Parts: sequence; C-alpha cells; structure tokens
Amino acid sequence: MTDEEPGLLTLSQQARRWAMAVRENPARKPAARNWCAQSPEHQAAFDVADAAISNIVDPASARFRERQNSHKSDSRPRRPWAKLAIAASLAAILLLGAHFVLGQNLRSPSAPTPITSSDGKYDDAPLIFTTRKGEVRNITLADGSVVTLDTDSRLLVRMHRDRRDVTLDHGRAIFAVAHDVSRPFTVTADGGTTTALGTRFGVERRAHCQMNVVLYEGRIAVTPPCETRKPSASAAKSYLQPGERIRYSGTPTVTGNAVTEPAPANDEQWTIGVKSYDDEAVNVILAEVNLYSDVKLVAASPEVAAMRVSAELHIRNPESVAKHLARALGLTVENQGSDRLVLTK
Repeated sequence: MTDEEPGLLTLSQQARRWAMAVRENPARKPAARNWCAQSPEHQAAFDVADAAISNIVDPASARFRERQNSHKSDSRPRRPWAKLAIAASLAAILLLGAHFVLGQNLRSPSAPTPITSSDGKYDDAPLIFTTRKGEVRNITLADGSVVTLDTDSRLLVRMHRDRRDVTLDHGRAIFAVAHDVSRPFTVTADGGTTTALGTRFGVERRAHCQMNVVLYEGRIAVTPPCETRKPSASAAKSYLQPGERIRYSGTPTVTGNAVTEPAPANDEQWTIGVKSYDDEAVNVILAEVNLYSDVKLVAASPEVAAMRVSAELHIRNPESVAKHLARALGLTVENQGSDRLVLTK
C-alpha cells in the first residue's frame, strides 16, 4: 500500500492490498493494524480479505458452483445452535487465515514484482508462493495442478474462469498441469510464456531475460522472454516435444537467442535432492549446489573448476558434495570460515 492508493481503490480492494502486504512482509503488521483501527468497517473488510486469501477457491471449480447453488436453494430455517456452530466455524477460519497470512512461510527472498495489469491499474491480487534458500515445496493449486517449487523461488498465481495465469518471478518450478481444454495454463517469466492444457514441464528463471523450459510430458508452446518486436507482430512460438529443452541466452533480440536441445537426463532430479552427474564439469556442479545453501563451494583454480566427474550427489548438502568430489578427484577441502569450502589440488 502507498499513500496515493486509498483514493483509487474501494474499501474491499484496500483491505485486500493490506492483507497481501502483510503476507509478503510481516513488518507491515503495525501499519495494517493502524488502518484497521480507523473504523469497524476497515477491520471487517480486512478480516474478510485475510480469510479469502488463505482459503482461495478456484472460481471455475464445479464443486464451488455446486456449493453456491446448494446454499441458495436451502431456505429452511436454521436452529439457534446451528447459527452458533456456523459462527464458531467462521471464527476458526479467520484465526487460521491470520496465522497463515502473518506467518513466515511465504517470505519473499527478493524485491516483489508489482501487482499491476498491463494498463497500470491494480489487478486482482495473486496467490503468492515463495521458498527460502535450501527449501523445496510441493504445492497443489485450486484447479488440481501440482507445482514443485525449487529453492529461492517466487511464484504468483491467478485463477480465472477462462485461463490460469502463473508468473515465475525468479527461481525454478515443475508444473504438473490439470487437464482443462477450456482454460489454458500459462507460465510467464520476463514476458516469455509457456502455455499448456494438461502436461508436465519445468521453467527456470535465475537472471533477467534468461529462461530455460523443459518438457517432460505432453506438448507446450513457448515464446521468448524480453522479446523486442513491433506491437502489431505476434510473438514467435517454439513447440517442444517430450524430452526437449529450450534455453534463452538472456540477450534481448528479435530472434535467434534460443537453443533447442535434448534435456539432460538428470534435469528433474533436483526435486528429490539427489542428482546423478555423468562426466560433468566441477564448476557446473558447484553452481547448482550453491543454490541450496549459504555455505558456498568454491574451486581454487580454473583447473579444478574444469575437472570432470561422474557421481551421485546430495545437492542440498555442500559438505557431503565437497567430500565426495575430493575423494573422486584427488582434491583437498579447505574450510575458510564457517560459510566457504574451497576445493584445491
């Protein structure tokens, strides 16, 4: 929230923005409390937004529509004890929602992407998922799709009646998409999109305009990130087959910055934490292991970095990786402080 926003937004929209602000940054709690204290209407609107964010229902869900219809058709008078039970249930939902929103399980490791639409107006607040360094999460979305979110990642999800929109702000994720031909599932990173109806694929975005997409099952259409083209021109699409990967170099160009190739056999193994490397360079292994820990593995020289090894490694355990590489390659491990392990020859 900013000082200019209240005049542009309804009370419910302001409440939702405050709830999302607290959810992303617990340090905003005092400001949110001050806003709620301005009137009972503010507090009530915040409570509703808080609970809604923590209990998001897919608006296109058949079960949700059936539930709505059943409530509309049920005109029987309720007994007093039933009203008390309903009130108690609502209170429990609000308490659980507050615990979820004000907790720390959705902390963002870096500056958030502004939540605005293409015309600059405020869009519907997304559901946001993040992971800390070393954390990997499995998330089931409202439509039944399952996301495996890698370390130090941030994902924004918006469910609509005619489409499913996901933004990978940074990091890496694998998507097992629930089949729904009427609602395409699109993942966006730096303006590049990956669209599917029902399939399994992975998207990685670690640096500006650098995007890797891997297809495991089904078929997807991919457009480049940071593409420069005339407004009237449509985005160039690439179609992947299972087992293929497309890599974008990070240099914004009209065309030609994409490389399509067979996906590495071990591409999906990061999800279980144990990865098999076949004749891989040490510097490539260290780069991946360093994603998961504040303890950094460093090659003492270009010669060590270029050495190649075949091994099965616990990529979330830097100490274990260092010992294994030292044994396999005849290296030594030097501890430099509490957060640096140097491989030397």
